[in-house]
Amino acid sequence: MSNEQIRRRKIERHCAATIRALSGNPEAEFRRERLFIGGRGASLYTPHLAVDVLTHSIDRCRGVADAMACRLVYSDPKLHNRMMPADTIAKLVFDILEQLRTESLVSLGLVGVKRNLDTAFDGWCRQCRGDGISENELGLLIYGVAHIVRSRLNGTMQDQEVEDIIESTRFRLAPIIGSELALLRKTRNDQQTYSELALTIALKISDIARDAEGELTDQQAASARHRLMMPPIDNEDDRYIEGVLVGAGAGVRQGEDGDPGYYIFCKDYDKQVDGEDLYRPEQRATLRNKLDKLVEAQAISVPRLAQRLQRIFAIQSRAGWDYGEEEGYLDGRRLGQIVSNPAYRKVFKQEKHAPYSDTVISFLIDNSGSMKRQRYEAVAVMVDIYSRALELAGIKSEILGFTTGAWTGGESMKAWRDDGSPEYPGRLNDRLHIVYKSAETTWRRGRHSIASMMNPLHFREGLDGEALQWAGERLRNQPQSRKCLVMISDGAPMDSATSNYNDEYFLERHLKHVVKSIEKSPDIELKAIGIALDMEEFFEQALAVDLTGTLGNKEFQTLELLFSR
Repeated sequence: MSNEQIRRRKIERHCAATIRALSGNPEAEFRRERLFIGGRGASLYTPHLAVDVLTHSIDRCRGVADAMACRLVYSDPKLHNRMMPADTIAKLVFDILEQLRTESLVSLGLVGVKRNLDTAFDGWCRQCRGDGISENELGLLIYGVAHIVRSRLNGTMQDQEVEDIIESTRFRLAPIIGSELALLRKTRNDQQTYSELALTIALKISDIARDAEGELTDQQAASARHRLMMPPIDNEDDRYIEGVLVGAGAGVRQGEDGDPGYYIFCKDYDKQVDGEDLYRPEQRATLRNKLDKLVEAQAISVPRLAQRLQRIFAIQSRAGWDYGEEEGYLDGRRLGQIVSNPAYRKVFKQEKHAPYSDTVISFLIDNSGSMKRQRYEAVAVMVDIYSRALELAGIKSEILGFTTGAWTGGESMKAWRDDGSPEYPGRLNDRLHIVYKSAETTWRRGRHSIASMMNPLHFREGLDGEALQWAGERLRNQPQSRKCLVMISDGAPMDSATSNYNDEYFLERHLKHVVKSIEKSPDIELKAIGIALDMEEFFEQALAVDLTGTLGNKEFQTLELLFSR
């Protein structure tokens, strides 16, 4: 992921956390700068909720998050949608009035929230003025209505600049909607009554706007809407109903692996290879040499690490008896010694226990191109040391990798084009899964295959959800009773071909679906290690690890922190 994508994700996650904390709704998410509830986009059309997290201030982003939380707390969406008019402008005005109502209900004691709401609204206002909102009647009308209603509900005065801009609009609207405006503040605690007034206002404003917009060309009308920063009325996520894509003929397709919203255009070119098949033997020998030198430079003792891991993953099993003890169970074979020497005390035996491991751990490593920037060599060092330590502790381990067969689509995309390029084709790249070391292979036998991770030439793009399913199925075929799966990645899945011809979050939704299905299953313990980025957006239990510099005990406590019971 680029630095810009990482920053966007961090801000969006903070906004989501704010919304969940204020609203008490655990299903609330904030991505693509929009509110999602239970994976489905919320229909919010209020212009001042449109925010660009990369260009707008953090305070404005926080204000938008607080405003969305107000909507979840104080508004009944079923009532709002039932009252919502069909006309575009009326729908916009009606939504603005409902949003302003919910914001006005925030307790006066929440001073910080009040300040954030003002920041979000004022930021929209300043941007509107900077974009020339007063240049046409349509823009000025919507801008004026928002200010007039907000002032009425909050009982506050506008600043002089705003008053000068909306003076003519206020004078024009007073005889048309004055009676309804007067009742808004009194009815703001009753959504039904307030909505009836808001609907009347919205329809009247729509009539005025239709006349104003009718005098404009299509280009001028579009420009006016752009200056208002109106979010799109048509909700593209309405095409998704509980993960199923509807419309465009795609709804009839069968989903893959239990996910009704995920499908694959072509599997003919998918491959699974061993790490030793990626590069020639002499190349792997050079890479192994380099990896060994990096391992030697780390401040970690493999035997001590093995002892720590053994305490976490091993169980105590019976391993016979210790004889000649001074306490414990009486050893009948030594009774004669008591007769011959009553002072002799070592006639007891004690049960002996030895650590025994019935565990297998699978490391699934993101081999996407972005990992080239995120210390892929350090990841190779970490899993190589872990593999050696786990083997010393008597614990089986597997090292897997995933990437794609090509950049921006491979043979699968050619097949899609040959088929006429149908809409919403699903996954459009060739899947490449790599077995660097199987659970049955010892570290010594697999060391040169593991070294293939040191060459990033095969690092391309990532289909994380399918890779996680593959790793999970391999684990389920292992005989051990405890099965642990650790995904090591630097962020969200990304395949440009798939994203370009489906919706942007097609792969992310599938990853979340797979993660939830594995986390709910009783047979696999799923954890994640984020490289320079927290993975808690996708996994219930994840740790972020900084792999810059020499790796020490702190970095190698990750498995203990994730799997300690």
